[in-house]
Amino acid sequence: MRLANLALAGILVALAGCGGAPVTPEPPLRSQAFAAEQDGARRHARGDSVGAARSFAAAERQFAALDDGEGVARNRRYRARMALQLGDAEGALALADPMKEDTEAQLIAAQALLAGGRAPEAELRLAAAASGCGSTCPHAASIALLRARRALAAQAPAEAEAHARGGLALLLRGDATANAVELANAHRLLGDALLAASRPADAEGEIATALELDRRAANPEKIARDWLLLGDIRRRLGSDAQASARASEAYRRARAVAEAAGLAEITKAAEAALAKE
Repeated sequence: MRLANLALAGILVALAGCGGAPVTPEPPLRSQAFAAEQDGARRHARGDSVGAARSFAAAERQFAALDDGEGVARNRRYRARMALQLGDAEGALALADPMKEDTEAQLIAAQALLAGGRAPEAELRLAAAASGCGSTCPHAASIALLRARRALAAQAPAEAEAHARGGLALLLRGDATANAVELANAHRLLGDALLAASRPADAEGEIATALELDRRAANPEKIARDWLLLGDIRRRLGSDAQASARASEAYRRARAVAEAAGLAEITKAAEAALAKE
């Protein structure tokens, strides 16, 4: 989801002249703060979440020294996202929760609550966010997709499917290119909901779409997880030799991508799945 992935183009500051007019340079301390933020973005793009978190923390301190509330809030949100990526749900919640008037931060808090197994509390945050966010709100799709995740956690696949389809429809109204990462998440959530509803044939198409989008976005972790999920789906589609071969192929692809990207957790999951074939 957009909340779990930084929009690097929005972080990196492009400095360009206009019409030959002289460009007023940023004050040195502000330039240092932006440089730390940009370094965090670059580290995140390389998959270095630990290093990115350090850089965003440095940027937050530097913006605080400049009394720049927007810069502080932005980098604190980035730190919360990094904490989530590192599996530290409580750390993410501690960073995002105090930002009560920041809708994006509250959605990160909802993600952290979901990751920590606190789905009812997450739903309260999401319902509050939804009440103040109409269909044209920039966070409407993210809210719908997080509610789909919450419904899946509550073992309510029909509700999850409805929220996932709603989020997907909202995304398709906008710029599909700009929302490619979140579109992939929407298709993946819809696939999860369909699989939970014992509709593996329908789920396979949704995950295949997510896989294609994740390939375009060059996201190894999501690609590997898509292949892992395709293996689970194909296993559910039949017990004959052909179905088993298709499932094994998906698990092998998941393992190959995960090994190449250094994703130990997914590598182990793929190997465990292959051992059952």
